[in-house]
Amino acid sequence: MADAARRCRMVFFTGLPASGKSFLLRQQISIAISLGRRVHIMRWDTGLSAFQTEDILARYPDVSDGTHPLIRKAAGLWGRRALARWLAENTDPIGMIVGEVPIIGNRFSEFIQAQPDQIEPALASEETTFIYPVPTKGLRANLEAIRRSTFANPRHPDEARDAPPSTMELAWRQTCAKTAELGLVSEVDIHSPYEEAIYVRFFEHLLRHRNAVRIAVDTIYTDAGSAHDLNANILELNASPNEVQLAVAEVEAAFTVEEAARDVENWYQV
Repeated sequence: MADAARRCRMVFFTGLPASGKSFLLRQQISIAISLGRRVHIMRWDTGLSAFQTEDILARYPDVSDGTHPLIRKAAGLWGRRALARWLAENTDPIGMIVGEVPIIGNRFSEFIQAQPDQIEPALASEETTFIYPVPTKGLRANLEAIRRSTFANPRHPDEARDAPPSTMELAWRQTCAKTAELGLVSEVDIHSPYEEAIYVRFFEHLLRHRNAVRIAVDTIYTDAGSAHDLNANILELNASPNEVQLAVAEVEAAFTVEEAARDVENWYQV
């Protein structure tokens, strides 16, 4: 992480819900600032919230596995363009983006897809790193318990926007199913308990077009406070109302609702 803070323009934390992404993002910000970097952040939950207006949700309400597919695609479209715009406007190498991109279920999964646009060379370069924490089996059980507790009784406003326990459990079932479907492991029961090997093989596949780093996690820092306690001076990339409307309109023009749903279902095919 210190190496990434010195040399990278963009660092993204990805992986399963309740794997330590938010905590590591906070630590990455602290390291980068200590090295004199000027940090902006980009997070799926915050980016998505701009698209969850009363009008848009009335047209595209939540579905069984969370946000409507068309909204997910619009947020991803905005996200890649926002990164390109940030790089164009922040040419001083002292600037840096630190992001949290869950990927699973088409949540900024566009960031790992090789697409023919102006941001692709930067996303695929050595100046961008995708870090995914891999907790041990015992630690994962503890992190799941903590997520259930903080979601029910948030210590920080942003904890109420964390993936709920049902989404956390669904993400693991999807990981098992898609890893087996891709032939990365032998057939597994989608209700199997968490296994590091399944998780690692899936994310090695997902991140094969990116500079990726795996971090083994085996410790909980009980006195660390909420992982969402970030430096108040950090600026976060977010979509303006006009950008939201443009992204939604563009996705609507390109996809029917059924086509968007099928496209989102295939998010892991990178």
